[in-house]
Amino acid sequence: MKATYQEFIESNPNYRKYEFNKEAREIFENILSKDTNIISMIEASETGKPALTACVLEIENYYDNSPVKEFDLEDNFTKQGLGRMVKKILEPFGYTVVGQKDMPKALNTRYVVSASTYKLTETPKLKIVKTIVNC
Repeated sequence: MKATYQEFIESNPNYRKYEFNKEAREIFENILSKDTNIISMIEASETGKPALTACVLEIENYYDNSPVKEFDLEDNFTKQGLGRMVKKILEPFGYTVVGQKDMPKALNTRYVVSASTYKLTETPKLKIVKTIVNC
Protein backbone atom coordinates (compact mmCIF):
# COMPACT_ATOMS: atom_id res chain seq x y z
CA MET A 1 0.00 0.00 0.00
CA LYS A 2 1.24 3.47 -0.88
CA ALA A 3 2.13 5.87 1.90
CA THR A 4 -0.69 8.07 3.15
CA TYR A 5 -0.69 11.69 4.20
CA GLN A 6 -1.56 10.64 7.75
CA GLU A 7 1.46 8.30 7.83
CA PHE A 8 3.62 11.22 6.72
CA ILE A 9 2.28 13.36 9.58
CA GLU A 10 2.66 10.56 12.16
CA SER A 11 6.22 9.72 11.14
CA ASN A 12 7.27 13.38 11.06
CA PRO A 13 6.02 15.01 14.28
CA ASN A 14 7.78 18.28 13.44
CA TYR A 15 5.31 18.69 10.57
CA ARG A 16 2.12 18.20 12.63
CA LYS A 17 1.27 21.83 11.95
CA TYR A 18 0.48 20.71 8.38
CA GLU A 19 -1.95 17.99 9.51
CA PHE A 20 -5.01 19.97 8.39
CA ASN A 21 -3.25 22.06 5.73
CA LYS A 22 -5.27 21.62 2.52
CA GLU A 23 -2.42 22.61 0.20
CA ALA A 24 0.07 20.24 1.82
CA ARG A 25 -2.43 17.39 1.63
CA GLU A 26 -3.22 18.22 -2.01
CA ILE A 27 0.49 18.21 -2.94
CA PHE A 28 1.06 14.90 -1.14
CA GLU A 29 -2.04 13.06 -2.35
CA ASN A 30 -2.66 14.45 -5.83
CA ILE A 31 0.80 15.37 -7.08
CA LEU A 32 3.53 13.45 -5.27
CA SER A 33 1.48 10.25 -4.85
CA LYS A 34 0.23 10.16 -8.42
CA ASP A 35 1.40 6.86 -9.95
CA THR A 36 3.07 8.53 -12.93
CA ASN A 37 4.98 10.88 -10.62
CA ILE A 38 6.12 8.06 -8.35
CA ILE A 39 7.41 6.18 -11.39
CA SER A 40 9.15 9.34 -12.63
CA MET A 41 10.68 10.01 -9.19
CA ILE A 42 12.10 6.49 -9.13
CA GLU A 43 13.41 6.87 -12.68
CA ALA A 44 15.05 10.18 -11.73
CA SER A 45 16.61 8.46 -8.72
CA GLU A 46 17.96 5.68 -10.93
CA THR A 47 19.79 8.28 -13.04
CA GLY A 48 21.28 10.07 -10.03
CA LYS A 49 18.96 13.09 -10.19
CA PRO A 50 16.94 14.40 -7.25
CA ALA A 51 13.66 12.50 -7.12
CA LEU A 52 11.71 15.75 -6.95
CA THR A 53 12.85 16.72 -10.46
CA ALA A 54 10.01 14.50 -11.67
CA CYS A 55 7.25 16.82 -10.47
CA VAL A 56 8.78 19.94 -8.95
CA LEU A 57 7.40 22.17 -11.70
CA GLU A 58 3.91 20.75 -11.20
CA ILE A 59 4.21 21.55 -7.48
CA GLU A 60 5.53 25.04 -8.11
CA ASN A 61 2.74 25.75 -10.62
CA TYR A 62 0.16 24.50 -8.12
CA TYR A 63 1.65 26.84 -5.51
CA ASP A 64 1.74 29.82 -7.88
CA ASN A 65 -1.93 29.30 -8.77
CA SER A 66 -3.09 28.71 -5.20
CA PRO A 67 -4.90 31.74 -3.79
CA VAL A 68 -4.10 31.00 -0.13
CA LYS A 69 -0.40 29.93 0.08
CA GLU A 70 -0.82 27.93 3.32
CA PHE A 71 2.05 25.66 2.29
CA ASP A 72 4.67 28.36 1.66
CA LEU A 73 7.34 27.21 -0.81
CA GLU A 74 9.38 30.32 -0.01
CA ASP A 75 9.91 29.00 3.54
CA ASN A 76 12.84 26.60 4.13
CA PHE A 77 11.00 24.53 6.77
CA THR A 78 8.15 24.00 4.32
CA LYS A 79 10.52 22.97 1.53
CA GLN A 80 12.16 20.48 3.91
CA GLY A 81 8.67 19.16 4.61
CA LEU A 82 8.16 18.67 0.89
CA GLY A 83 11.34 16.60 0.88
CA ARG A 84 10.07 14.55 3.82
CA MET A 85 6.91 13.86 1.84
CA VAL A 86 8.98 12.46 -1.05
CA LYS A 87 10.96 10.35 1.40
CA LYS A 88 7.77 8.88 2.88
CA ILE A 89 6.33 8.14 -0.57
CA LEU A 90 9.48 6.37 -1.83
CA GLU A 91 10.09 4.31 1.35
CA PRO A 92 7.68 1.45 0.47
CA PHE A 93 9.54 1.04 -2.83
CA GLY A 94 12.85 0.47 -0.97
CA TYR A 95 14.40 3.85 -1.78
CA THR A 96 16.36 5.78 0.83
CA VAL A 97 18.10 9.15 0.82
CA VAL A 98 21.74 9.01 -0.24
CA GLY A 99 22.53 12.65 -0.87
CA GLN A 100 21.46 16.09 -1.98
CA LYS A 101 21.87 17.74 -5.37
CA ASP A 102 20.92 20.99 -7.01
CA MET A 103 17.91 20.88 -9.27
CA PRO A 104 18.90 20.74 -12.96
CA LYS A 105 19.27 24.29 -14.32
CA ALA A 106 17.15 23.36 -17.34
CA LEU A 107 14.09 23.04 -15.08
CA ASN A 108 14.37 26.72 -14.13
CA THR A 109 12.70 26.13 -10.74
CA ARG A 110 11.52 29.17 -8.83
CA TYR A 111 11.41 27.92 -5.23
CA VAL A 112 13.09 24.52 -4.87
CA VAL A 113 16.80 24.79 -5.64
CA SER A 114 17.99 21.41 -4.34
CA ALA A 115 16.51 18.09 -3.28
CA SER A 116 17.44 14.63 -2.05
CA THR A 117 18.73 11.85 -4.23
CA TYR A 118 17.68 8.26 -3.56
CA LYS A 119 18.89 4.73 -4.19
CA LEU A 120 17.26 1.35 -3.87
CA THR A 121 18.85 0.12 -0.64
CA GLU A 122 16.03 -1.66 1.19
CA THR A 123 13.78 -4.59 0.36
CA PRO A 124 10.73 -3.07 -1.37
CA LYS A 125 7.25 -3.61 0.02
CA LEU A 126 5.83 -2.25 -3.26
CA LYS A 127 7.10 -2.67 -6.80
CA ILE A 128 6.44 -0.83 -10.01
CA VAL A 129 5.59 -3.00 -12.97
CA LYS A 130 5.65 -1.55 -16.47
CA THR A 131 3.88 -3.46 -19.19
CA ILE A 132 4.05 -3.10 -22.94
CA VAL A 133 0.78 -4.03 -24.64
CA ASN A 134 -0.38 -4.03 -28.24
CA CYS A 135 -3.13 -1.54 -28.94
